[in-house]
Amino acid sequence: MMSMSYQAAMREPLLELQQERDAIAGWQDRGDRAALELLLRSHARQAWSQAARYTDNPVHLEDLAAEGMIGLMRAATNFDRAQEVRFSTYSAWWVMNGVSSALARIKAVIDIPSRTYLDAQLGKLSDDERILVKQAVQGTVALEYGIGDDEDYAPRDLLVSDDLGPEELVSERSRSAMLTRMLAEALEPLTCEEAEVIRRRKLSAEPEPFCSIATELGVSESRLRQVEKRALMRLRRNLVDRGFSRSVLS
Repeated sequence: MMSMSYQAAMREPLLELQQERDAIAGWQDRGDRAALELLLRSHARQAWSQAARYTDNPVHLEDLAAEGMIGLMRAATNFDRAQEVRFSTYSAWWVMNGVSSALARIKAVIDIPSRTYLDAQLGKLSDDERILVKQAVQGTVALEYGIGDDEDYAPRDLLVSDDLGPEELVSERSRSAMLTRMLAEALEPLTCEEAEVIRRRKLSAEPEPFCSIATELGVSESRLRQVEKRALMRLRRNLVDRGFSRSVLS
């Protein structure tokens, strides 16, 4: 499923009535994914606006907006072209239902990314990860019984532990994967020199000194400092465009 940042969704132009109808017809009659994407992109702001009504948490906001996009896809599939109504009016219920249902599931017990839940439902996670998701969603587990095929491993064994709990572990893995993906996408538009400096100065466990990098790249240290400053500005702008909170990057 396609994803869009809040900023990209707000910049996407709206479709005229005939363009809208053509896109719906292309998807329903021919399975034209380009037509579906055009329709979704032009209405993505609807998903983000509905999600923003329920949370201002950046992680939850993206998850709920993704559920709203799923609602838009369902609306595109079920839209009755015989009705004289705009797609945004028809899709409003589908988007609201998707977002509110996801919120009820996510907030019922713990905070768990909706995409992780969907991956578990579709069998895209490993057995261990699916067990963790099941525990996180259900919230209550019989303490005396084993987990999965391991009869000797019971939930009571987890009661005294400094490790992350099942729901925390699932959320952290999903959050880490999302941040890694967003960072890679934000680094892609940078020049090779800029990306190299960022990786070696900001993303490594032990930042390398300017002198060694400058020598290897054949530039002066002052030049390298300018490259780093410019690269950080571009990286920050790219991350904001992809939905990162400015306060987090400050």
